[in-house]
Amino acid sequence: MKSRGRDGVVSVLKRLRRREEPTSRPVKVVGKFVEVSKEPRKLDGKLQVFFMGAEYCPFCAAERWAVVRALQKFGQWNGLKQTMSAARDEPFLNLPTYDFTEATYASPQIEFVARELKTREFKPLQKLMKNEEKLVRKYNTKMEIPFLLVGGRFMQIGAGFSPKIFIGHTFRQTETELKKIESEIRKTIDAEGNIIAALLCASGLPPELCKETGVAELVAQAKTKLTA
Repeated sequence: MKSRGRDGVVSVLKRLRRREEPTSRPVKVVGKFVEVSKEPRKLDGKLQVFFMGAEYCPFCAAERWAVVRALQKFGQWNGLKQTMSAARDEPFLNLPTYDFTEATYASPQIEFVARELKTREFKPLQKLMKNEEKLVRKYNTKMEIPFLLVGGRFMQIGAGFSPKIFIGHTFRQTETELKKIESEIRKTIDAEGNIIAALLCASGLPPELCKETGVAELVAQAKTKLTA
């Protein structure tokens, strides 16, 4: 299992082209996300957001902030705690982040599933269910992390932005930065969070939930790419 940074979109696209539906090419939609299915994936009638990571991984640490910000727009988190990425053997160390392992998310439209495969000390933590492993291996044969599948239609391997923005910040300091409109940390996290929210809208969320300015613009951009 390998953590993945900003590079690799091209290799992901090439790998997808070699697999199912050889006549169709995955479309890079917004940010680093590519379309991998025309049909949304639902659990109990809700759009699924699936996140696979590991607590040691700094790129996972970064992406969790954006996932939380995005899903806050459509539901409520409970049990979110703070943790840090690994203290050794990674390009960025001790980055503040959320702990998904005991968190729950409630939304009328979205079902969130997270699997953290190893602890920040690189020990085994959570296992994939059989259907989850099948899903991951379909699009992510190397089991790279973080892996994020939005609505079953849009996939990203790696973080959407560099974890370096968290260097020197504690969890509490990062939360404080998120309250500042002009904060670079807030702008960066919200940019990725808005992309995730927009792709949920493009996957079938009710239009009335997708009117926020930053999100609505990205929805229009995604739809243009998907119909081109």
